[in-house]
Amino acid sequence: MRRQALSALVLALLLGCSPGAPPPDGTARPTGAPGTATHRSGPPPDRGGDGDGDGDGTTLTARLPIARYSYSDDEYLAITAAELILARDCARRYGVTYDPPQATAVLAPPFADRRYGISGAREAARWGYHLPPQPDPVSDSGLSATEQLVLYGRRATGETLRDTTHLGRRVPAHGCLGEGVEKLRKPYEFSAGADAASRIAARSFVRSRQDSRVRAALAEWASCMRKNGFSYASPMEPLKNPAFLRSGISRQEKETARTDIACKRRTRLLETWFEAEARVQRTAIARDTARLEQLRGLHLAKVREARRIVAGADRDREAGTDT
Repeated sequence: MRRQALSALVLALLLGCSPGAPPPDGTARPTGAPGTATHRSGPPPDRGGDGDGDGDGTTLTARLPIARYSYSDDEYLAITAAELILARDCARRYGVTYDPPQATAVLAPPFADRRYGISGAREAARWGYHLPPQPDPVSDSGLSATEQLVLYGRRATGETLRDTTHLGRRVPAHGCLGEGVEKLRKPYEFSAGADAASRIAARSFVRSRQDSRVRAALAEWASCMRKNGFSYASPMEPLKNPAFLRSGISRQEKETARTDIACKRRTRLLETWFEAEARVQRTAIARDTARLEQLRGLHLAKVREARRIVAGADRDREAGTDT
């Protein structure tokens, strides 16, 4: 059985959205950028370490209160795996054998946490302000025309308005890959809840910067940077430095990044900012608890269904009845 690959275009389809746009059920995966939703909820990590263990600050964003209303990485993998299984089953209706890749091969790892600028000592020492390299997307160059038609639907033909057919049967508009996403998404859509969670995540970041304790910590961080020969008013500024946006990572960039982290630790900027934003989020969540808890309930139900689909496929594979 040949393992089929997926193009970068289909990655967006599998996520149920166009790049950068949150889908209606709130499944968008957080990146740690300012204003994005997050994954896991809980207290800030211990900051007493040296950046090589629990003391690293790379999970601060993922611990904000609004994380309760998103998916964990493991849950997101289960959903993606289930979508691929549904796409496989759809393709069989058209006589196409689709052996989907592992979900881990389809989904890129989450980006480094940049909500408050860089936060990990190891990340800073190795990559400076650059994002760690992402794996190359798998290619769909090995797909036949028929396989592309069945998997991609109208995308394969360029006919955005005309229905496509194969063996006398209408192919879903977005192909079997799209059908796999839609079948698992539709029963659990809740745009109002997803919008509320995204709005809280975005506004809380802006409002937290206005907190007097955060402003004071930012000023101390900037002073610390100046004493070490670097002039930046905010931890976001080095991320936009044109010299740090080039392909190579210079010694200056790494030195700046290491100093950035050292000053954050000295001033407790990350903890102060996290705690301020968490307060803002808790207040906002309390005002919209019913809608957000409805969203969470739908998320949990979707994950349960995804895991049921994956478990069923695993049983069929072990019994030799998955063909």
